[in-house]
Amino acid sequence: MNCKICGWEHSPVGGGKKPPADGGACPYKGTAYMGLRAGHDQIYFGRWRRMEANSIDLRRAYHQLQRLLREIAVALEKEDLPAARLDMGKAVEALDAAGPGEEGPEALRHLDHALSYAHRVIGDLLHEKGLSPHSPADFAAWYDAGEVPFREDW
Repeated sequence: MNCKICGWEHSPVGGGKKPPADGGACPYKGTAYMGLRAGHDQIYFGRWRRMEANSIDLRRAYHQLQRLLREIAVALEKEDLPAARLDMGKAVEALDAAGPGEEGPEALRHLDHALSYAHRVIGDLLHEKGLSPHSPADFAAWYDAGEVPFREDW
């Protein structure tokens, strides 16, 4: 079920409080580009990044990335950020290379690259507003983050 505040799916795990039905506990509430941040994190913490991921998880991640990139493109229309536009192009390229039904290490690598470029664009948008970059670690309690690869690099 999608959050009424940010529009993306998230819920606390591992002992976190259950969000109220009105969406008042949305962790992104009041943050700039909350929908972009929430979308990024839903993908970042998604099942497709786990060892037991299957083809359905990869297809879901692909479609979630498509949605996120569309939303980022809308936000970029209002900004003059050449570097962000370049990264956006690279994100779209990587997603196209992944393909909606592709599997295996190459598809995973392309999906991961698309997500990384999307993260850079979100960071550029936030920087333009004088804000700190987005950090998924700040929202990890709202996701099953225990098995996300490279978590120790946060």
